[in-house]
Amino acid sequence: MRTIRIRAKTVEAAKKDALAVLGGDETNTNIKIISEGKPAMLGIIGGEEAEIEATLREGIEKDAVQILQEILDKMSFIAVVDIKKEGEGLVLTVRGDDMGRIIGKDGNTLKAFEVIVRSILARMYAERTYLNIDAGDYREKRRQSLERLAKEVAEEVEKTGAEKALPHLEASDRKIIHMYLADNNNVTSFSRGEGRDRRMVIAPKTK
Repeated sequence: MRTIRIRAKTVEAAKKDALAVLGGDETNTNIKIISEGKPAMLGIIGGEEAEIEATLREGIEKDAVQILQEILDKMSFIAVVDIKKEGEGLVLTVRGDDMGRIIGKDGNTLKAFEVIVRSILARMYAERTYLNIDAGDYREKRRQSLERLAKEVAEEVEKTGAEKALPHLEASDRKIIHMYLADNNNVTSFSRGEGRDRRMVIAPKTK
């Protein structure tokens, strides 16, 4: 992903210059008109050049890496970004210093990065991108922590025979627990409520 701003007498002239500089064409370049310009009075007095912003799309994977890397650089993090395919989506992995700040409390900073990167890619490519961001093996540690929670609550539910609602969890966290308990013959899991009130419930399986 490369972005430049170009001024010219007209929008069309600015587009032509931008495409020449970027080495792209209208099929792989996003054009945003900043100003359409104003013609000069009598051809010599006043006037204002047109201005556009042109972004060359270089492929979702490469652009995703560049977007996240630019965010980290602007936040003064010393880190590098790698990418790999995982199922139908992509996983961006951050390596470097200060992983705690990059991850944030309960992974909230990583989640914010995901929202930003997905949003930018959606505007660039007009399609939804399945993308996750990991740092310091947070995703694996989080999965293990959620599975331990699921195991403990499932054992409690089996023992008491009463269902139990878990604290608020993100959809991705609920999915991990659902998958972990899918083969459990004694309990079942489901979600109840809407929005911030949505809770995962683990209950005895009806026999």
